[in-house]
Amino acid sequence: MTLRICMLAAAFAAILPVSAQAQLEASKEVKVRVKGMNVDVQYTPQFSVPNVKDKRFRPKNWLELDVAFDADKAKVAGENNPMIDSLEFKFYVVLNVRNKEGKLTMLTANATFINIMEREESHVLMYVSPATLTNLLQKNTFTPADVSAFGVEVYKNGAAAGRHISTGATPFWDKADNFVVVDGSLLPKAKTPFAPLWGDYDVEMKAQ
Repeated sequence: MTLRICMLAAAFAAILPVSAQAQLEASKEVKVRVKGMNVDVQYTPQFSVPNVKDKRFRPKNWLELDVAFDADKAKVAGENNPMIDSLEFKFYVVLNVRNKEGKLTMLTANATFINIMEREESHVLMYVSPATLTNLLQKNTFTPADVSAFGVEVYKNGAAAGRHISTGATPFWDKADNFVVVDGSLLPKAKTPFAPLWGDYDVEMKAQ
């Protein structure tokens, strides 16, 4: 094992609480620093396309989750490729809506992103559709105040590479029984009307 690999593993272990260290194996391949995580409103984009009959609609508000991060690879003798082939992300978003038992709703999703440049700020984008938000929140509008907590875990080949928790050091999602868990409502950009936007701003998701 190279010195660089040892240093990466030690650095990541240092940022995890003791309880988390006992549960997660820190990646020896990659260290990810989540530099920011933002939940905001994005309205349905409108495009003007020639030679196509226009269809009018009222843009609605989507939940947008924007995760900014960078990553370091462990140095391997004879390997100079600056690209990280893939990273696995697990997303968690808690909505301010409770069921009859008083449980908040937690949205979850897993996605793999590919071709990530090391030591360069990258972004991943995820969305919740207006229809899903209306169904879950039981109202026609969404604002960031409708979100009480959010977080992300990043893995490389099943080993923990980084994470971000909006509420502090303890992962709120570890107590899943406290929530109504809704999986699959968070959509990658490629499956939304935002797919053609923003060029190289965000990294590519692996086809499912």
